[in-house]
Amino acid sequence: MAGFGLQQVHMEQFLEFVGNNLILSGLFVAVLIAWLAWEFARLARKWKELGSAEAVRLINREDPLIIDASSSADYAKGHIINAINVTLSRIEAGNKELLKQRERPVLVYCKNGQASPQVANRLVGLGFTQVHVLSGGLAQWVADQQPVSRQKGAARKKDRKNEAGKPRKKKSTETEQPSQD
Repeated sequence: MAGFGLQQVHMEQFLEFVGNNLILSGLFVAVLIAWLAWEFARLARKWKELGSAEAVRLINREDPLIIDASSSADYAKGHIINAINVTLSRIEAGNKELLKQRERPVLVYCKNGQASPQVANRLVGLGFTQVHVLSGGLAQWVADQQPVSRQKGAARKKDRKNEAGKPRKKKSTETEQPSQD
């Protein structure tokens, strides 16, 4: 019975602490509830979040449809090789070309990872079964030193000259390793 008395003392001390620190205790409970809600929402979603290394493995092994959900201007500045630019507003049930690829794995990303979860949810709603989101978006991809492709005219001027200082021929798409500026 001595153990029960000790538990009662600890419970009294705990309740005294809570009573003396209502704001701190309330904040703790609020953070705990928010964290639990976030975890339940994460477990309930129908798409998977991938880091850059996992995304590279997906690209190399499964040849996914790569969707850049960034604006067309951001897409032109740099995108993952073979990515297509499809914004949230362009994804609808009537997009027949996109719907033909429902069984294919999909990797979705945007500039910094903010819009891609919404696009992933929309794709899942349209019947896509293997949807993946790049964690951190293209910003994280570049930070992890993964290659990007730039549209014609979007490369920086210093990159357009060869060693002799002459402009090199422009290609429709240029592939580069990210610079460490």
